[in-house]
Amino acid sequence: MDRIAILFNPAAGRGRALKRKSRLEQLLRKWEVPADLVVTADEENLKALTRDCAGRYQALAGAGGDSTFHIMIDEIVRSGAKVDFGLIALGSSNDVAREFGLESLEKACQALKRKRTRAIDLGSIEHGGKILRYFIGQANIGLGAKVNRYVDGLAKKKTRLAGRQTLAGVLGIMRAYRRKEIPLPLTIEAGEHRSSGDYIAAVFSNIRFWATGRLLNPSARTDDGRLDACLLTDCPFLRLARLARLARKGRHVGAPEFQFLAAPAIEVSSEQEFEVQVDGEIIGGSNTPLLFKNLLIRAVPRALRLIC
Repeated sequence: MDRIAILFNPAAGRGRALKRKSRLEQLLRKWEVPADLVVTADEENLKALTRDCAGRYQALAGAGGDSTFHIMIDEIVRSGAKVDFGLIALGSSNDVAREFGLESLEKACQALKRKRTRAIDLGSIEHGGKILRYFIGQANIGLGAKVNRYVDGLAKKKTRLAGRQTLAGVLGIMRAYRRKEIPLPLTIEAGEHRSSGDYIAAVFSNIRFWATGRLLNPSARTDDGRLDACLLTDCPFLRLARLARLARKGRHVGAPEFQFLAAPAIEVSSEQEFEVQVDGEIIGGSNTPLLFKNLLIRAVPRALRLIC
């Protein structure tokens, strides 16, 4: 079919995506995008519709946040479908769409109209010889996972506070420090490189951006067959706040607390169990996260045809 299937996740952006549905439909008409837009009911419905549409359409787009894209891409790759994939950013962070210059609805609809594609890499999370997840953006261990789980829990109790993303994130960071959930003892191995230490965060990226537009891994490329790791060693809360401000423009590079490396495959191990966040989703879910003592994080070259 020449038409594009668009799966619209109304829960994206802490539920704010639904308010932008009319604007999206207006822009699709403006740019004469031949699209079938389907509103999804929940995560399982999103997965099922992704598998179905990937087998019936030549092009499929997600309308949601980074976690929506992650869920859909994981289903596409596992199904073996050869389908072009588009990004319509309606989430809280939109770091994946930002990487490809598609953070606005107008730009996203223009890209869907052009239908130009490029082959990009993905990442995979492997444990015990099994691939747990494919991802387009990044996987992280430590602070990012702790904050993600805190904000998810907050959303169930105090919806308005969870919607104030910056404040909720700061509260999550403070909680992680207060409860001594960070730093984590980690060993990182990539080829001949090996480092061990106490890390506040370990972020393994296919893209440059993280945590709502921070240029965390400026050297990351989506088509070089490698993942870029940014490792943040232990530091006080006030120093972390300073580094976070510097990271908005990539000016944190060179700070002594940061280590960077790039490799096709990176092994992570620890004497202490850790959880993993992948593009906004905790593996196993926020309520029942899977815990690991070792993982292999690998680049999967040219695994996705992206509409951009």
